Amino acid sequence: MAMVPSNNPDTNQRSITWLIIVLASGIIALLIACILWLKPKDAVKTANPLPQNAASTSPSSGLPSHQTLTNTSPITANATPLPTSLPKSLQGTQVDGEIIIDENKQLVVTAGLRRLFDYFLSAQGEEPLSQIEQRVIAYIREHTPEPAASQAVQIFQNYLTYLTAVSQLDKPKVQQNPNVSALDLSAIKNQLRAVQQLQARYFDAKTREAFFGDEQALNDYNMTVVEANQNAQLSNDQRQAIIDKAQTAYIASVKDPNLQTKLTQQRNIDKLLAQTQQMQQQGATQSQINAMRSQYVSPEAVKRLEQLDQSEAQFAQRVATYQTQSNQILSKLGNVPQAQQQIVALQQTMFTPEERLRLDVLTKQR
Repeated sequence: MAMVPSNNPDTNQRSITWLIIVLASGIIALLIACILWLKPKDAVKTANPLPQNAASTSPSSGLPSHQTLTNTSPITANATPLPTSLPKSLQGTQVDGEIIIDENKQLVVTAGLRRLFDYFLSAQGEEPLSQIEQRVIAYIREHTPEPAASQAVQIFQNYLTYLTAVSQLDKPKVQQNPNVSALDLSAIKNQLRAVQQLQARYFDAKTREAFFGDEQALNDYNMTVVEANQNAQLSNDQRQAIIDKAQTAYIASVKDPNLQTKLTQQRNIDKLLAQTQQMQQQGATQSQINAMRSQYVSPEAVKRLEQLDQSEAQFAQRVATYQTQSNQILSKLGNVPQAQQQIVALQQTMFTPEERLRLDVLTKQR
């Protein structure tokens, strides 16, 4: 899941360095990916794998407006018509990606098409790029009717050219400044802008949106959060309003409804936790806190959170009692083995094994 930074000003202020590192690391990751054309090989997805016989099957007159060519058969080392046997990392896996065509056999570009390219490109290092290129083109033509096949091949070749251009664009900057923490916001913006210019050079608007839209929206949101937190001229309320607006826009831009739901839930949890902490510090009653929580979660969840509050309060009270009694033991006996034995016995009497782990962490923090 794409991670959305908290929209709590205090939390954002503490995590600003982390956000800058995330943005800078994203750029460095892009550089490495473009230089090596390599993606993780240990978790190949199986979303919408392509069929073995789609190329020989003509779409019927009753096709829906968009047709996804899919199949659940795993690729094997003997699959045809691929140029050679598959590299070891891809053997026994299913293609991650999709090719969608409309009723006129025109290509409908989606993020799944980019996943398809990246799936095969993940074998870079195991076989030459020229062989991967032949494999992808053969795969597309085998499983896709014309003119969609030629359209997909053209986009793939543009994608290869784009990756090369990005790697050449950023290589000198990596060599000059290998320390990610040294990159400032201005440098990050320049990097992102240069990459976007290359995307505009090699892809039309629809392809850019399908291939890069989600990551661009997340980059824009992260940059807004960092800039708002770095702007000392803003009040907390102004900063919060800017971040809330950016977060709402980002979540609305997400195309995957499941991801959108998760991001919305995450935002509500962030707000709930921040407001709970603030209200507790201000001495709010439990009923006031429950009323606030009911704006974000169900009545059942509000009840569970209240029970958790009570449990935490009881634990905090037992910790205070334990600290008082352990201090009394040390004052009476001194820091001797007998005193430590009594303190351990006190812990075992007052806390469960899980609570003793928490107690140990709290003790070390003091």
